[in-house]
Amino acid sequence: MKNRLYKKAYFIAHTIKASLAMVIPVLFIGSFMVMLNGFPILPFQEFLDSFLGGALRVIILTVQKTTVGILAAYITIALNFSYMNQTEKGQGLVFRFGSLLGCLNGFFILVGFFSGEPDITLLSGQGVFSAMVAGLAGSILFRKFENLFKTRKMVFVDGADSEFNSALHVILPYLCVTLCFAIANYLINIIFGVQSLQHLFMKAMEAIFIRMQRSYSSGLLFTTLTSMLWWFGIHGNNVLNQVSEDMFVTIIPGQIVSKSFIDTFVNMGGTGCTIGLLLAMAIFGKRASTKKLSGMALMPAIFNIGELMVFGFPIIYNPLMIVPFILSPVLCFTNAFILTQVGFLPYVETTVVWTVPPLMSGILATGSVKGLIVQLMNIIISMACYAPFVLMYEKRSLNEFAPAMSALIGEFKKSEEATEEVALTEREGNVGRFAKHLAMDLETSLESLKLDEDADAADSPMKVNYQPFYNDEGKCIGAEALLRWKHKQYGDVDPTLAIEIARESGDLFQLESCITERAVSDAEYFRGRFGNDFVMNINLTLSTLRDDRFAPFLQLIADRYKLRSGNICLEIKEETDAVSPEEISEIIQKIRLYGYSFALDDFSMGHASLQYLQNDRFDMVKLDGDIVRSVPDNDRTKEIVNSIIYLAKSLDIMVVAKCVETEEQRDALKEAGCSVYQGFLLAEPADPESILGGI
Repeated sequence: MKNRLYKKAYFIAHTIKASLAMVIPVLFIGSFMVMLNGFPILPFQEFLDSFLGGALRVIILTVQKTTVGILAAYITIALNFSYMNQTEKGQGLVFRFGSLLGCLNGFFILVGFFSGEPDITLLSGQGVFSAMVAGLAGSILFRKFENLFKTRKMVFVDGADSEFNSALHVILPYLCVTLCFAIANYLINIIFGVQSLQHLFMKAMEAIFIRMQRSYSSGLLFTTLTSMLWWFGIHGNNVLNQVSEDMFVTIIPGQIVSKSFIDTFVNMGGTGCTIGLLLAMAIFGKRASTKKLSGMALMPAIFNIGELMVFGFPIIYNPLMIVPFILSPVLCFTNAFILTQVGFLPYVETTVVWTVPPLMSGILATGSVKGLIVQLMNIIISMACYAPFVLMYEKRSLNEFAPAMSALIGEFKKSEEATEEVALTEREGNVGRFAKHLAMDLETSLESLKLDEDADAADSPMKVNYQPFYNDEGKCIGAEALLRWKHKQYGDVDPTLAIEIARESGDLFQLESCITERAVSDAEYFRGRFGNDFVMNINLTLSTLRDDRFAPFLQLIADRYKLRSGNICLEIKEETDAVSPEEISEIIQKIRLYGYSFALDDFSMGHASLQYLQNDRFDMVKLDGDIVRSVPDNDRTKEIVNSIIYLAKSLDIMVVAKCVETEEQRDALKEAGCSVYQGFLLAEPADPESILGGI
């Protein structure tokens, strides 16, 4: 029973969290418009009023009203979408739309929009509580009523399309959901004497403060409740807006607490004094994703827009982060109150719009540089509150992700074997979260591959190692460049997995370009030791080869390093679903003009492999590892290898047997006619210094 309740609570929390994340663009853009509209620089405000006859001001207000001005309606929609996406993925568009209509009906009823004169402010953040009730309850009720009525016989109307017939099917569930909300709201009106659930909620909030005067206690309670509501995913600032208007908006001489006092000295960076969280992440965070989020959230936080921090870290429904999210504003409020009471901090005398950046707002609100000093003190206090919890959260995430690496690799291999689209970063649960986490870290690790970085340092996460290949006389005639990514928390990352993560995150071109340039640069050292005929093989995906940026990049590299024809061999794998051999042939012929040669990896006797040889001028083929491993024990495989070598020689193509791990394999390959080998038997992948020093 407890387990079932826990699962339901987790499901609801996840639904709310996902829906709030969906409306981040609305919150972000709307808050930015509020900031522009109220920015306290007189010349800027005059510019807004005068530019094109005030057109810019009108545009800003229009965007503001259509974003945060109807925020609650957007949250209702997002909640319904989030719920249905998790529970009814197989349902059609008409079913989902019927459910959405039921939720919107419920929202307008519960918020009391039509209880008297329509009040548009009820559709803003003030109505978020009603929106959350309507979005969740409406989705659940619609699903239950639909299940109740779906056993009835469908009505099919001649000449009507499937959408019309589906619409008929959702009439009863839609009606029942709307009636449930109407009856519930009527009972609230009769029992409590208020117009709607929203008015009841607002009345309850006001009742908490009605007997309190403007004081330390009321200000502290207001600050704490705001943070607590935010933690539950309810826009505390807007929900408590009426309380704020009634008790704290007006600045009263001799009274410390006011809305401007709280905005200036507590809500720096956003509710919960999240500027402290941002700095704690930037300074003490160790994960690349943590530091990147702090960088992304910096600009909004300057204007006290903290949604990226609250949703991105995340704060909402995070049991660990509720402590600093409430403690930090409590301490900041208390510190500013005490410093005002003892006479160090001047009273707040000027109303300052909440979007005015910290430090500037402190001076404007108090007319003194001491306001700035107290803000700095509070920022340090807030950072000290958040720092240990940031470290604990990262440690907990690390423990949760530790088994996710093997699960991620398992998902990746399974998709590869089934030749399905992978999309690891779109998976649900820890696998998808871990894939996203790796994608963030990969972008940071890429820096160590660039030539202006010390990629050979012991702590460099990404390196290029090389595995030599030898002829039958034991001479090293070339090497293959291999990506090695040693994650500082999770150890070695499978190279093929790294490539897939780079592809999904949009970093594949940069990754393979960095590998290419570093391998070309290192090839000069190898040629100095093994002679000018030394060949450096570099693996490429077909998607990078087809990228319009890659051919010009290769031409630039060829000119910079003065390549000799054939010294750098670009190695590609057969990808049957990617492009046609004819298209690849055209790209290859263009790049060959810059002095590059080409190798076909994992070559077998399949139709596609032979078709590639027929259409392209490859200089090298590398035998598939499965063929190599079966040569000693399978006479038919020997004949296949012999046939491949005969074909390759007739086309003037070098054959390299890779994955050679035993002397039996090498001897059998030699007997079959192969004379160039690569594998653990001869040398393991290593950095250039180890290879040059060990040979």
